[in-house]
Amino acid sequence: MKRKSIILIILVLAVTAGITGVYWLARPTVLGNMSSRYSEQVTTASDISFTGEAGSRIKFVFKSDVLSGNLDVTLYDAAGKAVYTLDNAKELAAYYTLERSGTYTLAASCNQFVGAYKVIVYLDKINTPTVSS
Repeated sequence: MKRKSIILIILVLAVTAGITGVYWLARPTVLGNMSSRYSEQVTTASDISFTGEAGSRIKFVFKSDVLSGNLDVTLYDAAGKAVYTLDNAKELAAYYTLERSGTYTLAASCNQFVGAYKVIVYLDKINTPTVSS
């Protein structure tokens, strides 16, 4: 009976270690995030930058509560060209595959905006062909 218990404990520990290892290897890497909350109308902009490689798949997790005004969230490549715009939504998970290597900038532009937003940018390791360290 004691031997079966030891074998069962070792098996549970091995499975737990395997699941934990897969999680740590596959979890997305946070490239950046930004959030703001405004209770009075503002016209402002904020941005974050991150470096990416061509072929990398990026995941955006976006939440907003637009009470009034406009909120535009756009991704720009290293040349300053707008390459992707997030749709306005209460909650959104969106993906974009980087076409070129370089520094990308995600900009949030508020015009007469009242409300809140939050954007987190991840590197989607599972769906990116190769990931550099």
